[in-house]
Order: sequence, then C-alpha cells, then structure tokens
Amino acid sequence: MAGTTRTIAAGAMLAGLLALAPPAAAEGGKRVTFLDGPIADKYIGAMTRGFQEGAKAGGLQVTLLQSPFDPALQAQQLDDAIAQKTDLIVLMVMSQKALIPALTRAKDAHIPVLLINNTIEEKPLYTAFVGEPSVDMGMAAGNAMGDALKAAGRVPAKVAIIAGSMDEGIAPLRVAGFKKALEAYPGISIVAIEETHWAPPEAERAAGQLLARFSGQGGLDGIYGMNDALANGVVQGAESAGVKLGTAKGSLLVIGGNCMAPGIAGIDQGKIQATTSMLPKKLGQMTAQTAQEILAGKQFKKDETLPVEVITKNNIEKYRADCTF
Repeated sequence: MAGTTRTIAAGAMLAGLLALAPPAAAEGGKRVTFLDGPIADKYIGAMTRGFQEGAKAGGLQVTLLQSPFDPALQAQQLDDAIAQKTDLIVLMVMSQKALIPALTRAKDAHIPVLLINNTIEEKPLYTAFVGEPSVDMGMAAGNAMGDALKAAGRVPAKVAIIAGSMDEGIAPLRVAGFKKALEAYPGISIVAIEETHWAPPEAERAAGQLLARFSGQGGLDGIYGMNDALANGVVQGAESAGVKLGTAKGSLLVIGGNCMAPGIAGIDQGKIQATTSMLPKKLGQMTAQTAQEILAGKQFKKDETLPVEVITKNNIEKYRADCTF
C-alpha cells in the first residue's frame, strides 16, 4: 500500500547514522526495525531494496537504521529497538562479538531477531538467518583458483589473498574456505594474506606491494580478491606494475567474488578469471519473506543460505543481469 516517506532524526552525537522509514504499512501492520549497514554501499543498497520491496508487499512497517560498520552504534540501535518494543529486528551483524550482550537483551525481551547476510555462532540468540554461506564462497573461489592454475599447467604455484576486514565477520570465514579448497591442489601454496578493510584503493596498493615483494622469487601466480571491487583493485595494481593478466605462464591469474559489475567486466576483458555468485536483491527478498513467516507464526527455516556458483566466461550470461551492483 502506498504511503508516505519520513526521515527520523538521529541526533548530532550519532555521526554517520542515517535513519529512514520507508512507506508506511497499513494501520496495525507489524513493526520491523532493520539495523542495516550503509546503503551507499552497492551490495548493501541492492540487498536493502530487495528487503523493502518484499516487506512493503507483505504489509510490514519497516524502520531502517544504518550504521557505518560501527558495532557500538549498532548495539545502541539494538537497545533502542528493544525499548520501542518493535515486533521484529532484522540485523546485518557488524560484529559477532560486540553485539552479543544486546542480542541477549533482545532474547530476554522476547523480540525475534532475523539475521541477514552474515550470522553468529550463538544460535539461541537469533530466530532465523538468511544469507550467503561465507565458507562456501571462499571454497568456490579456492576451487576456481586451483582449477584454473592446474588447467594452465602452472602447478606448483604461489597465490595471495586480498581480504576485507579480518578481525571478524565474513572475511575470516572466506579465508578458511579458500584454504580448505586449496588442500585438494597439492603444490599451490598461499604465501600472503593482506587485509584491506574492503577498500579498493588499499587493494590496489597491497597488490602492487605483493607483486614487488615476490618479483625476485618468480612472481605470484594468482591473487584472490575477496570481492570484485577488491579484485578490480588487484587488476589495477598489476597493470600499474606492468604485470600481465591471465592464465598464461608469467601472468597473474585473478579470482574475484560477490558477482559485482567490475567482476563481470573483468571476465569480459579477460582480466579476471572468475567470480562467485552473490545476489543481494534476491537475498533481501528472501529475508522479507522469512520476516513475514516469523510474524505470522508460520514455519520457517532456522538457517537459509543461497547456493554459490563459480562464474566464468562459460556461464556469465546466466548472471549478467543480476551482477550489476
């Protein structure tokens, strides 16, 4: 149902917080508080739009609160939602550790919590989770790297990882999955892991430094950029260093992730060998459906993940339309 859009002032002391309420649902509709990341991020923005569309269609009244990857701010937002006795909290977890006390308070207040995108180990503290299997995504990238290097006859090989934020969250899980996958490829070794906090400029600098560091040791054979924005930074770093890209001997083989527009462009150009599927709008829509099931007292899956597929030039057309964020 069409409604009005309103902006909720958050207060000057909460710098970086943006609170928005999308079109209101019908009077008496269930109230959902969505504690989100910054929707200026293309992945998060697409995921959020998918959720809002599904929630609106289901007659839910959604209040959206953003956090610039700030766990302390998100913990305060959780407490505010609890105090307001919202019917459901949808949470994109900023910290698996720092949010445990607030999640415990939500459980004690009997407010269901639906996690989106990434989960926590403490299953009793959340009602359901809908997201991407981070370990599986890392394994898919590792298999893509191993298969490509083996097919090119480039084993033994040295590879590196350009990671996001390694303190906690999805990056350590993807690293674990990547390592596990490469156990099936004897002779391929991971020689460096560089943290870039999901910033492409840092990825470009880190790639350039890695290529310089290993140039006297025969060079690197491959780099896994944990998402396609980071992988594109790797491409730029390699090109600046005069390193060829591709599967040929002496070239750098780049694997990306998250099925983003730079990854699709890189595959088209032959600069990125593969990426992995990650469909944020569909994820948002699935989460909205689970929210409706929880609030209606219907059956729902405790943990629901999207399947992961390696995307190469051979199947790129299947994903091209969805990988535009």
